[in-house]
Amino acid sequence: MALRFRKSFKLAPGLRLNISRKGASVRVGPKVAGYTVGTSGQRVSAGIPGTGVSASSKIGKRKSDNQNTSPTMSSWATGLVGLFLIVMFLGWLF
Repeated sequence: MALRFRKSFKLAPGLRLNISRKGASVRVGPKVAGYTVGTSGQRVSAGIPGTGVSASSKIGKRKSDNQNTSPTMSSWATGLVGLFLIVMFLGWLF
């Protein structure tokens, strides 16, 4: 049996911070559609409320299948710097 960990924090209306064992991500948008930036790349998703039907697509550069896709220290640092910049921008905005 595999155990999973995921925690989501609401930072502002339409802005969420997601933390899991594999890394962190920030999601912008409502529940039905959104843009996610995280340690594993960028993703766009959309769904139909109440049906369980949704679609998600990774955008940006594609990694070849033979490369290691586990998060590295540099990907964590990049995610944390991006998160810091978003939080600073929101602090300035509000």
